[in-house]
Amino acid sequence: MTYDRYTSIVEELKQSLKELEASQSQHPLIQQYINDEITEVKQALSRVRDNQYGYCESSGQEIPFDYMVMNPTCTTIEDAYEWRRFGKISSYS
Repeated sequence: MTYDRYTSIVEELKQSLKELEASQSQHPLIQQYINDEITEVKQALSRVRDNQYGYCESSGQEIPFDYMVMNPTCTTIEDAYEWRRFGKISSYS
């Protein structure tokens, strides 16, 4: 992974983490979603530090960049492909 390629995604993850950590909800289910998202963002940032960001945890293959843009916390190619149903993205990266 080239960090430069992912710089804007990493900065967005850092900003999202700050915002999520500042978020509080009175509703337990919503707070659980917030906590789950905090965990996913922290794990993504950990993968950046370990130089594993952008690679599938199952196969080791690089996850297409367009998919990482759409879902910056995905950890597997299968997770990334799941996002295809939410919108059109190029599969020719």
